[in-house]
Amino acid sequence: MKMKKFLAVISAALLVISTLSACSMSGSVEVETEFKVEEVTEKEGTTTVAGKTFVVKTNDGSGLNLRSGAGTEYDVITTIADGHTVQIINQQGSWANVTYGTYTGWVNMDYLNETTTVAPIVETTAPSGATSSPENPDTQSGGYLYSYAGFNPAEITINDSSWNLTLLNRHYTLPEGYVPQLSEAVRGSGVYLDYRVAPHYQEMYDAALQDGITLTPNSGYRSYQTQKTNFENKINYYVSQGYDRVTATQNASRVVLLPGTSEHNAGFAMDIGWVTEDFENSPAFAWLMENAQDYGFILRYPESEDKQAITEIIYEPWHWRYVGVDAAKEIKASGQVLEEYLGVR
Repeated sequence: MKMKKFLAVISAALLVISTLSACSMSGSVEVETEFKVEEVTEKEGTTTVAGKTFVVKTNDGSGLNLRSGAGTEYDVITTIADGHTVQIINQQGSWANVTYGTYTGWVNMDYLNETTTVAPIVETTAPSGATSSPENPDTQSGGYLYSYAGFNPAEITINDSSWNLTLLNRHYTLPEGYVPQLSEAVRGSGVYLDYRVAPHYQEMYDAALQDGITLTPNSGYRSYQTQKTNFENKINYYVSQGYDRVTATQNASRVVLLPGTSEHNAGFAMDIGWVTEDFENSPAFAWLMENAQDYGFILRYPESEDKQAITEIIYEPWHWRYVGVDAAKEIKASGQVLEEYLGVR
């Protein structure tokens, strides 16, 4: 093969020399001396697959890591199970920026197969008459990072005597530097919760196993920076759909809580199984709905529209919050959400 390439190069060179000699003999003085090679490599950041839906397929069935950036050096946000779908926002080399449930991050495209299934997109058409937004909102006045979009949550501290009933939502935030004392939620899982919550999750996990159910710990504690990355990625997704940054930020806040306002930042909540609505059809969800309150956990973001109007978050069947056994049983029996139970918003 190398010899053939060498002979081809020699032949091409001889042809050029022959042509130049002919031109010289005929008296021609206008000779093209610049040779251009057509660029055929794909530009980095191509969006040729943008908007398409792909299904995850790994070699060993272990699932695909969703990361905060395009490379293995970035933090793992969550792991996507084989057979689940993602929608691509854009592509950077062999990495794709994707949405998966409420998450937005980066995955290696070597483990994606294109599917004809169309994943649902929330509010993909940019509204008319959208409000203009600052080009660099981080520099705007108002104190809080996202005050440009109307968010100014009150900073709170966790009371040791009633820590389990701490309310976190878009109106209440932990200090940026808050880091709880952590313990592994399930032995060997590598997923952590507040040290006071972790033993209760382990107890619930073990009880479910006795019934043949696995409550896979997907995402527990998240740092402020990880939550910020998730939120910014979701904002950028809506911006890519044509929204201005203010509207994009407001839309994002119904899917991903602002940094500091998430129960994950406190280590009080666990995303169980997988983070798409079809988790509600799983045996794990059915088990949780029947038994979770006995271990102190509640479904934090229910499906009904009246409850979503209170929590200001979409339905999340995978998100379970620890509030303590007594409170969980009372909340379950009353059909309330935490805001109603505490009498605050």
